[in-house]
Amino acid sequence: MTHMTKVLVAGYGVMTRGILPHLLKSGEMSVLLHSRHLDASPHPEVRLVGEEDISSCRPDVVIGCFEDDTRSREFWTSPGTTAALTGRRAVCVELSTLSPGWIDAWHRYVGSLGAVSVECPVTGSRPGAGSGTLSAFLHSSADDPRVDQVLGSFTSRRYVFRTAGHPTRFKLVYNAWGAALLHSLTAFVPTLREVLGDDFDVAGDIITGDGWMSLVCASKLDRMVEERFDDPDFALRHMIKDLGYAQEVLGPSHELLDLVHRSFAQAASVYGGDADYTAVTGVVRR
Repeated sequence: MTHMTKVLVAGYGVMTRGILPHLLKSGEMSVLLHSRHLDASPHPEVRLVGEEDISSCRPDVVIGCFEDDTRSREFWTSPGTTAALTGRRAVCVELSTLSPGWIDAWHRYVGSLGAVSVECPVTGSRPGAGSGTLSAFLHSSADDPRVDQVLGSFTSRRYVFRTAGHPTRFKLVYNAWGAALLHSLTAFVPTLREVLGDDFDVAGDIITGDGWMSLVCASKLDRMVEERFDDPDFALRHMIKDLGYAQEVLGPSHELLDLVHRSFAQAASVYGGDADYTAVTGVVRR
């Protein structure tokens, strides 16, 4: 009988909601879920595991996906998780975008328990999670076939970094850069609409389908123009958190980062932290 890899997913939100069906679809994994906010499992095939049961469920792989350092630290260093991992060489996959300081400490902590640490921030937001086409920025402390087995079910690209901590540092700069590009749409799109009038649709075709700006504009211009900021692919509060952590990489007095960070914080004060992060384009224009 083929051994089923037992996977414990910790944290339930936009990303893990999309990932769970892909783990189940493989047919090679039994899936458990731990969430502080659920009273019942979202899938009949997934068993919900309480805090008191983590130590006894003996997972082969643990996947964490959390909103910030605090929640990640609470889970990984809890007595139940520590007991479940100690001496078992389980694979620990951290999908969250965290601070450089905590991800470095996380590698040390997981390694001290005898587990394999897999630093794996992902990009692709809700659409990528739902379609199983997330891109992963990856560093693993050891080669283990379970890493490819699990990540292969919901990622389409995996970029391997040689040094622990580098995927997180890259992801923070990558997100800050993307936030700055999104922020810049507001500086120019309204001018094009005013200047071009009836020809703005032509401009829209160009900036969404041609040239270096097309990838950003193709996915975000409609939301910006129509101000559709509810039903988020990526929440404002998560971007604000990432921009704060990016200061550890880019420095505390980075002028562009400071400007962008303030604009996203302002958007959250107007639209709420759970609005889509494109809401920054609504605030900057006001």
